[in-house]
Amino acid sequence: MNVTPRQLRIFLALAQSLNFSRTAEQFFVTQPSLSKTVKDLEDELGVALFERSTRSVRLTPAGEQLVPMARRIVGEFDTGLQQMQNRAEQEAHRLAVAALPSLANVLLPGVCAALERRYPQPHLTVHDCADQAAVRRVVSYQVDFALASASPSNPDLHYEEILRDRFVLLAPAAWRQRLGARTQMENLNDLPLISMTDASTAMKYMSAAFLQRGVVFRPKLQLDQIGTIAGFVKQGLGIAVLPYLGIMPLLSLKGMSVTEIVDGPVRSVGIVSRKASTASGIASQAMAEVRTVADRLIQQAPEWIWPPGGA
Repeated sequence: MNVTPRQLRIFLALAQSLNFSRTAEQFFVTQPSLSKTVKDLEDELGVALFERSTRSVRLTPAGEQLVPMARRIVGEFDTGLQQMQNRAEQEAHRLAVAALPSLANVLLPGVCAALERRYPQPHLTVHDCADQAAVRRVVSYQVDFALASASPSNPDLHYEEILRDRFVLLAPAAWRQRLGARTQMENLNDLPLISMTDASTAMKYMSAAFLQRGVVFRPKLQLDQIGTIAGFVKQGLGIAVLPYLGIMPLLSLKGMSVTEIVDGPVRSVGIVSRKASTASGIASQAMAEVRTVADRLIQQAPEWIWPPGGA
Protein backbone atom coordinates (compact mmCIF):
# COMPACT_ATOMS: atom_id res chain seq x y z
CA MET A 1 0.00 0.00 0.00
CA ASN A 2 1.38 3.38 -1.02
CA VAL A 3 -0.46 6.16 0.82
CA THR A 4 1.37 9.48 1.24
CA PRO A 5 1.03 12.07 4.03
CA ARG A 6 -0.02 14.61 1.41
CA GLN A 7 -2.95 12.42 0.35
CA LEU A 8 -4.06 12.10 3.97
CA ARG A 9 -3.74 15.88 4.51
CA ILE A 10 -5.94 16.53 1.47
CA PHE A 11 -8.43 13.93 2.67
CA LEU A 12 -8.65 15.53 6.12
CA ALA A 13 -9.07 19.01 4.67
CA LEU A 14 -11.83 17.83 2.31
CA ALA A 15 -13.50 15.87 5.11
CA GLN A 16 -13.72 19.11 7.08
CA SER A 17 -14.79 21.48 4.28
CA LEU A 18 -16.79 19.01 2.13
CA ASN A 19 -16.03 21.41 -0.71
CA PHE A 20 -13.69 20.45 -3.55
CA SER A 21 -13.24 24.02 -4.76
CA ARG A 22 -12.18 25.48 -1.40
CA THR A 23 -9.92 22.53 -0.65
CA ALA A 24 -8.23 22.85 -4.04
CA GLU A 25 -7.52 26.54 -3.32
CA GLN A 26 -6.13 25.61 0.11
CA PHE A 27 -3.55 23.29 -1.48
CA PHE A 28 -2.92 25.50 -4.53
CA VAL A 29 -4.03 22.84 -7.00
CA THR A 30 -6.76 22.64 -9.59
CA GLN A 31 -10.04 20.97 -8.77
CA PRO A 32 -9.46 18.13 -11.28
CA SER A 33 -6.03 17.52 -9.70
CA LEU A 34 -7.61 17.37 -6.24
CA SER A 35 -10.27 14.96 -7.47
CA LYS A 36 -7.55 12.70 -8.90
CA THR A 37 -5.65 12.71 -5.59
CA VAL A 38 -8.79 11.63 -3.73
CA LYS A 39 -9.55 8.98 -6.37
CA ASP A 40 -5.99 7.62 -6.14
CA LEU A 41 -6.34 7.38 -2.34
CA GLU A 42 -9.69 5.57 -2.67
CA ASP A 43 -8.18 3.16 -5.20
CA GLU A 44 -5.21 2.49 -2.94
CA LEU A 45 -7.47 1.79 0.07
CA GLY A 46 -10.06 -0.07 -1.98
CA VAL A 47 -13.01 1.88 -0.55
CA ALA A 48 -15.02 4.99 -1.41
CA LEU A 49 -14.35 7.84 1.01
CA PHE A 50 -16.81 10.45 -0.29
CA GLU A 51 -20.26 10.43 -1.81
CA ARG A 52 -20.50 13.13 -4.46
CA SER A 53 -23.54 14.62 -6.12
CA THR A 54 -24.03 17.76 -8.16
CA ARG A 55 -25.09 19.62 -5.02
CA SER A 56 -23.23 18.05 -2.09
CA VAL A 57 -20.23 16.08 -0.84
CA ARG A 58 -20.34 13.88 2.22
CA LEU A 59 -18.20 11.23 3.89
CA THR A 60 -18.99 7.58 3.46
CA PRO A 61 -18.92 5.33 6.56
CA ALA A 62 -15.41 4.25 5.51
CA GLY A 63 -14.40 7.89 5.18
CA GLU A 64 -15.69 8.65 8.68
CA GLN A 65 -13.68 5.74 10.07
CA LEU A 66 -10.56 6.97 8.29
CA VAL A 67 -10.68 10.51 9.74
CA PRO A 68 -9.33 9.73 13.27
CA MET A 69 -6.77 7.29 11.88
CA ALA A 70 -5.57 9.83 9.31
CA ARG A 71 -5.29 12.53 11.99
CA ARG A 72 -3.16 10.23 14.14
CA ILE A 73 -0.92 9.22 11.26
CA VAL A 74 -0.39 12.79 10.06
CA GLY A 75 0.20 13.96 13.63
CA GLU A 76 2.83 11.28 14.25
CA PHE A 77 4.45 12.08 10.91
CA ASP A 78 4.64 15.81 11.71
CA THR A 79 6.01 15.10 15.19
CA GLY A 80 8.69 12.85 13.73
CA LEU A 81 9.66 15.48 11.18
CA GLN A 82 9.89 18.13 13.89
CA GLN A 83 12.10 15.90 16.02
CA MET A 84 14.36 15.24 13.05
CA GLN A 85 14.55 18.96 12.31
CA ASN A 86 15.38 19.76 15.93
CA ARG A 87 18.10 17.12 15.93
CA ALA A 88 19.52 18.45 12.66
CA GLU A 89 19.59 21.98 14.09
CA GLN A 90 21.38 20.74 17.19
CA GLU A 91 23.94 18.88 15.10
CA ALA A 92 24.43 21.95 12.90
CA HIS A 93 25.44 23.89 16.02
CA ARG A 94 27.67 21.16 17.46
CA LEU A 95 31.46 21.49 17.30
CA ALA A 96 34.28 19.44 18.83
CA VAL A 97 37.93 20.53 18.68
CA ALA A 98 41.13 19.00 20.04
CA ALA A 99 44.24 21.05 20.75
CA LEU A 100 47.43 21.19 22.72
CA PRO A 101 46.77 22.98 26.03
CA SER A 102 49.03 25.88 25.03
CA LEU A 103 47.12 26.32 21.76
CA ALA A 104 43.72 25.80 23.37
CA ASN A 105 44.59 28.45 25.96
CA VAL A 106 45.62 31.14 23.49
CA LEU A 107 43.70 30.41 20.27
CA LEU A 108 40.38 28.86 21.23
CA PRO A 109 38.78 31.29 23.73
CA GLY A 110 38.46 33.97 21.04
CA VAL A 111 37.20 31.39 18.53
CA CYS A 112 34.52 30.05 20.88
CA ALA A 113 33.43 33.58 21.84
CA ALA A 114 32.96 34.44 18.15
CA LEU A 115 30.92 31.26 17.58
CA GLU A 116 28.65 32.04 20.53
CA ARG A 117 27.96 35.46 19.05
CA ARG A 118 27.18 33.96 15.64
CA TYR A 119 25.17 30.82 16.53
CA PRO A 120 22.23 30.49 18.93
CA GLN A 121 23.27 28.17 21.78
CA PRO A 122 26.14 26.32 20.06
CA HIS A 123 27.29 23.08 21.68
CA LEU A 124 31.10 23.41 21.90
CA THR A 125 33.47 20.69 23.13
CA VAL A 126 37.20 21.32 23.56
CA HIS A 127 39.66 18.50 24.25
CA ASP A 128 42.99 19.89 25.50
CA CYS A 129 45.41 17.02 25.08
CA ALA A 130 48.78 15.99 23.73
CA ASP A 131 49.55 16.52 20.06
CA GLN A 132 49.27 12.86 19.03
CA ALA A 133 46.07 12.41 21.02
CA ALA A 134 44.55 15.42 19.28
CA VAL A 135 45.40 13.99 15.86
CA ARG A 136 43.97 10.58 16.81
CA ARG A 137 40.68 12.24 17.71
CA VAL A 138 40.50 13.67 14.19
CA VAL A 139 41.18 10.26 12.64
CA SER A 140 38.49 8.59 14.79
CA TYR A 141 35.87 11.28 14.00
CA GLN A 142 35.72 12.36 17.67
CA VAL A 143 36.43 15.98 16.71
CA ASP A 144 35.84 18.16 13.66
CA PHE A 145 39.47 19.32 13.55
CA ALA A 146 42.52 19.72 15.76
CA LEU A 147 45.17 22.35 16.42
CA ALA A 148 48.57 20.70 16.38
CA SER A 149 52.23 21.70 16.34
CA ALA A 150 53.46 19.32 13.66
CA SER A 151 52.20 18.06 10.33
CA PRO A 152 50.81 14.52 10.81
CA SER A 153 52.17 11.73 8.62
CA ASN A 154 48.71 10.20 8.08
CA PRO A 155 47.87 10.49 4.34
CA ASP A 156 44.16 10.87 5.13
CA LEU A 157 44.74 14.11 7.01
CA HIS A 158 45.31 17.67 5.81
CA TYR A 159 47.60 20.09 7.64
CA GLU A 160 47.21 23.84 7.16
CA GLU A 161 49.89 25.89 8.86
CA ILE A 162 48.44 29.05 10.42
CA LEU A 163 51.51 30.47 12.22
CA ARG A 164 54.95 29.74 13.58
CA ASP A 165 56.14 30.61 17.08
CA ARG A 166 59.69 30.80 18.39
CA PHE A 167 61.10 29.11 21.47
CA VAL A 168 62.10 31.47 24.26
CA LEU A 169 63.40 31.36 27.82
CA LEU A 170 61.14 32.31 30.72
CA ALA A 171 63.22 33.15 33.78
CA PRO A 172 62.79 34.71 37.23
CA ALA A 173 64.03 38.24 37.81
CA ALA A 174 67.26 37.01 39.42
CA TRP A 175 68.41 35.65 36.06
CA ARG A 176 67.51 38.73 34.03
CA GLN A 177 70.94 40.35 34.06
CA ARG A 178 72.82 37.13 33.30
CA LEU A 179 70.59 36.07 30.42
CA GLY A 180 69.93 39.44 28.85
CA ALA A 181 67.38 40.04 26.13
CA ARG A 182 69.01 37.66 23.63
CA THR A 183 71.03 34.48 23.78
CA GLN A 184 72.09 31.56 21.59
CA MET A 185 71.63 27.82 21.76
CA GLU A 186 75.25 27.25 22.76
CA ASN A 187 74.65 29.30 25.93
CA LEU A 188 71.83 27.02 27.11
CA ASN A 189 74.01 23.99 27.90
CA ASP A 190 74.84 25.02 31.46
CA LEU A 191 71.47 26.53 32.38
CA PRO A 192 68.99 24.80 34.76
CA LEU A 193 66.40 24.35 32.05
CA ILE A 194 62.85 23.16 32.66
CA SER A 195 61.02 21.66 29.69
CA MET A 196 57.91 19.72 28.89
CA THR A 197 58.00 15.90 29.04
CA ASP A 198 59.40 13.65 26.29
CA ALA A 199 55.87 13.04 24.97
CA SER A 200 55.43 16.70 24.09
CA THR A 201 56.22 18.22 20.71
CA ALA A 202 57.97 21.08 22.52
CA MET A 203 60.52 18.62 23.90
CA LYS A 204 60.93 17.05 20.46
CA TYR A 205 61.65 20.45 18.89
CA MET A 206 64.28 21.28 21.52
CA SER A 207 65.89 17.84 21.40
CA ALA A 208 66.21 18.09 17.61
CA ALA A 209 67.71 21.58 17.89
CA PHE A 210 70.37 20.35 20.35
CA LEU A 211 71.13 17.22 18.30
CA GLN A 212 71.79 19.39 15.24
CA ARG A 213 74.63 20.84 17.29
CA GLY A 214 75.85 17.46 18.46
CA VAL A 215 74.48 17.83 21.99
CA VAL A 216 71.95 15.68 23.84
CA PHE A 217 69.32 17.82 25.55
CA ARG A 218 69.17 16.99 29.26
CA PRO A 219 66.93 19.49 31.07
CA LYS A 220 67.05 19.84 34.84
CA LEU A 221 63.32 19.10 35.10
CA GLN A 222 60.60 17.86 32.79
CA LEU A 223 57.01 18.68 33.66
CA ASP A 224 53.71 17.97 31.98
CA GLN A 225 51.79 21.21 32.67
CA ILE A 226 52.86 24.74 31.79
CA GLY A 227 51.25 26.05 34.98
CA THR A 228 53.47 23.73 37.01
CA ILE A 229 56.53 24.89 35.09
CA ALA A 230 55.59 28.50 35.88
CA GLY A 231 55.43 27.71 39.59
CA PHE A 232 58.91 26.16 39.59
CA VAL A 233 60.35 29.07 37.60
CA LYS A 234 58.78 31.63 39.90
CA GLN A 235 60.47 29.95 42.89
CA GLY A 236 63.84 30.22 41.16
CA LEU A 237 64.18 26.48 40.58
CA GLY A 238 64.99 26.78 36.92
CA ILE A 239 64.45 28.48 33.57
CA ALA A 240 61.65 27.38 31.27
CA VAL A 241 62.32 26.79 27.59
CA LEU A 242 59.00 26.86 25.75
CA PRO A 243 57.31 28.10 22.57
CA TYR A 244 56.16 31.69 22.90
CA LEU A 245 52.46 30.75 22.71
CA GLY A 246 53.05 28.48 25.69
CA ILE A 247 54.32 31.29 27.89
CA MET A 248 51.83 33.94 26.80
CA PRO A 249 49.42 33.25 29.70
CA LEU A 250 52.39 33.58 32.10
CA LEU A 251 53.62 36.99 30.94
CA SER A 252 51.43 38.76 33.48
CA LEU A 253 53.27 37.08 36.38
CA LYS A 254 55.45 39.52 38.29
CA GLY A 255 59.20 39.11 38.24
CA MET A 256 59.38 37.12 35.02
CA SER A 257 61.58 37.94 32.02
CA VAL A 258 61.61 36.61 28.47
CA THR A 259 64.83 35.97 26.59
CA GLU A 260 65.04 35.45 22.84
CA ILE A 261 66.90 32.37 21.61
CA VAL A 262 68.34 33.87 18.45
CA ASP A 263 69.08 30.57 16.72
CA GLY A 264 66.45 28.50 18.55
CA PRO A 265 63.82 26.23 17.00
CA VAL A 266 60.61 27.55 15.50
CA ARG A 267 57.40 25.60 16.05
CA SER A 268 54.79 25.12 13.32
CA VAL A 269 51.17 25.46 14.40
CA GLY A 270 48.33 24.37 12.15
CA ILE A 271 44.84 23.00 11.62
CA VAL A 272 44.53 19.23 11.16
CA SER A 273 41.40 18.03 9.34
CA ARG A 274 40.22 14.99 7.39
CA LYS A 275 40.77 15.14 3.63
CA ALA A 276 37.74 13.04 2.73
CA SER A 277 35.22 14.90 4.90
CA THR A 278 33.34 18.07 4.15
CA ALA A 279 33.40 20.32 7.19
CA SER A 280 30.06 21.36 8.68
CA GLY A 281 29.03 24.99 8.60
CA ILE A 282 30.04 25.66 12.19
CA ALA A 283 33.35 23.79 11.75
CA SER A 284 34.19 25.85 8.66
CA GLN A 285 33.33 29.02 10.56
CA ALA A 286 35.44 27.87 13.52
CA MET A 287 38.47 27.27 11.28
CA ALA A 288 38.00 30.71 9.75
CA GLU A 289 37.93 32.20 13.25
CA VAL A 290 41.13 30.28 14.13
CA ARG A 291 42.84 31.91 11.15
CA THR A 292 41.57 35.32 12.24
CA VAL A 293 42.88 34.86 15.80
CA ALA A 294 46.21 33.59 14.41
CA ASP A 295 46.56 36.67 12.19
CA ARG A 296 45.83 38.88 15.19
CA LEU A 297 48.53 37.17 17.26
CA ILE A 298 51.04 37.60 14.43
CA GLN A 299 50.29 41.32 14.33
CA GLN A 300 50.49 41.67 18.11
CA ALA A 301 53.82 39.90 18.57
CA PRO A 302 55.67 39.83 15.22
CA GLU A 303 59.02 39.34 16.98
CA TRP A 304 57.91 36.00 18.42
CA ILE A 305 55.04 34.82 16.22
CA TRP A 306 55.54 34.53 12.48
CA PRO A 307 53.12 33.98 9.58
CA PRO A 308 52.94 30.57 7.86
CA GLY A 309 56.21 29.77 6.16
CA GLY A 310 57.94 32.62 8.02
CA ALA A 311 61.68 32.27 8.51
